[in-house]
Amino acid sequence: MGISNLIAAAALCLSIISFFKSNKSNKVAKEWEIHKENVRKKEVDEQIFHSKNNSRISLIPSFHLSFNEKIFIKNIANEEHFILPISLINLGRESATNIRLELMTQNGGLEDYFKTGRLKENIHFIHEYLDKQYAFPGETVKFSACCKKHDKAHDVFFKIKFKDLVGRTYEQEFRFQYCHKITNNFSMNHTSNLPVCIEDDDKTANSFSII
Repeated sequence: MGISNLIAAAALCLSIISFFKSNKSNKVAKEWEIHKENVRKKEVDEQIFHSKNNSRISLIPSFHLSFNEKIFIKNIANEEHFILPISLINLGRESATNIRLELMTQNGGLEDYFKTGRLKENIHFIHEYLDKQYAFPGETVKFSACCKKHDKAHDVFFKIKFKDLVGRTYEQEFRFQYCHKITNNFSMNHTSNLPVCIEDDDKTANSFSII
């Protein structure tokens, strides 16, 4: 094979190698651009989700534990019981309706609206039920729990269910703590979880029609 043929063959090989490298480089560049676009779309979707979620949370009814009264002792059926006055203030920007306490457990037919720490059996029960089933923004709903007198510290859990003005249903869980042996005040260590929408049944969605 002559020198000119060798040079031509070498040039052809280099051209083929360059072609494949160029194609590979273009493929990598396209994959990188697709990846960047997917990341951008994901970030936009997350921003939209958080924006809608934050807006929704700021507008829905939302309750917070408030302890304006102290724990006191009352004689019930010749036994001393603690009476635990509990208040829930609506800090949301919308009114709540159909407010009710929800069952935490149902043990052998006994309806337990409270769960006491890690105890298998509940020791807290309703003394006085909710004083009303609605709350405008800034209004307070009150009820009380009771249990037999004891000298232990307990975490007590309960939850409520309510609706907003357009028919969506929410659940919200709470936890409070007390130790009457130390003080007849509730502990500052308490929790008011964010409401969770469990039924998004907007009654106004189909209330308007085009004539």
